Amino acid sequence: MITSIHSTDLSFNYNTKTEVFNNHSINLEVDSSQERKLYGIIGPSGTGKTTLVSILGGQLKPTTGQITICGTDIYAVNDLVRRSLITMQMQTATSLRGKLRYNMLFGLPEEVKTSETYSDDYLIEILKMVGLWNLFKDKDQLNTLIGEGGINLSGGQRQRLNFAGLYLRSKHFQPKIILIDEPTSSLDEVSERAITQMILEMSGWSLTLVVAHRLKTLDEATAILDTSLVDSQKSLNFYTREELTQSSAYYQDLMAGKALLDD
Repeated sequence: MITSIHSTDLSFNYNTKTEVFNNHSINLEVDSSQERKLYGIIGPSGTGKTTLVSILGGQLKPTTGQITICGTDIYAVNDLVRRSLITMQMQTATSLRGKLRYNMLFGLPEEVKTSETYSDDYLIEILKMVGLWNLFKDKDQLNTLIGEGGINLSGGQRQRLNFAGLYLRSKHFQPKIILIDEPTSSLDEVSERAITQMILEMSGWSLTLVVAHRLKTLDEATAILDTSLVDSQKSLNFYTREELTQSSAYYQDLMAGKALLDD
């Protein structure tokens, strides 16, 4: 079975002066039996990385063009259907509130939240994996209050908690695609390694697209989309590293240490 993302005549502008895409196309087809379905998105700031993820995730409707995932127009279906197709995490965890357990299970069906699968021991295991359990184990544990917007947590802690929720949702729904924007931008090296490994696991069950802050997050990626090429190419292509070395001056600078990945 093939997992596909298609769009033609894709255009998007925030206003009359800020045009991100102009009649671009995207055609990505991946065999679902592929062991690791990890694909990266890189590029300088302002070249449309987050915008593209938001469009693919159904959050920003393009000015023109359709987005189809496995033949389904994601802007022509309701949230329930879209959730079976897409699971996503953006940079900012805006929905954090209430207790720790509530935030980890947010977005899962009610009958799932109370099942034996999502026991306290299992949730604690996930928190250990993302390097958060030590923060809560001597407080009220899974009943610890997070605060509105995660005000009681640092940026990196919010990011890790957000990712834990993404991992649980994606494992349950096993959607067609997983979209992740900057999963490790605020993390230390130990946490980054753990989350990178979890991303690899997720790419085993779903096509996983990651906007990367650090190239090593994409060490196992099959191919990479470089948004520095948006102005020169109308097709948003995913290239191997060898192909990027030939076609992208930005990627060449990254490899030579002359450029850094932007947030």
